[in-house]
Amino acid sequence: MAIVTIPFDYDQLPEPFRVVPICIEDTDRDGCLINRGWFEAVVPVADPLRNLSRRVLKDVWRVSEVTEISVHALWRKHRDNLGLRPSARILAHANWTADDLFAGGRNARRGVTVPLLDSIRCKLYTLPDAHNKLLVQEVRGMLRDYFAEHDADHIDAVVDMWASGMNWNEIAKVLGKSPKAATKDFWRWMGRALEHFNLR
Repeated sequence: MAIVTIPFDYDQLPEPFRVVPICIEDTDRDGCLINRGWFEAVVPVADPLRNLSRRVLKDVWRVSEVTEISVHALWRKHRDNLGLRPSARILAHANWTADDLFAGGRNARRGVTVPLLDSIRCKLYTLPDAHNKLLVQEVRGMLRDYFAEHDADHIDAVVDMWASGMNWNEIAKVLGKSPKAATKDFWRWMGRALEHFNLR
């Protein structure tokens, strides 16, 4: 097992401290050597990957984590079939990976576990002398108004269904969507709303 560092000539750079290296294990979890083409495909998108880590995770040094997860996942799925645009594949996968890491995991991002009220309560508990129960209700009202203003009443209904104890399979059935589509739509709208109110 070895580590591939990108840029490949990182150790020979005159000022290596100016570049955040991307370090990836060259073997998968089964001990198989990963096709070098996947590492070469990282090179053209190295800076976008760094920017992604900086923007989503607020830490450019997590770029190795994001990139390694994506490269290893694509290797598991496609093996030696890099396709016509392997760099684009890596960057696209890395976007999902960064979102997963930011949300605390894939399930959290997809809404399989929904930490909405807990997240809101954590924010509210930091407010001085807050009557938290009333504030949670106030935030719930703000979200309801936001969804109404943006013609997203179905998302408001989803919040109520979830709060009443329905699981995502049940919610998706009511909406006439797959659980994946329902949770994706929910989190897209919920992310916008929470960011709008600075609650995320």
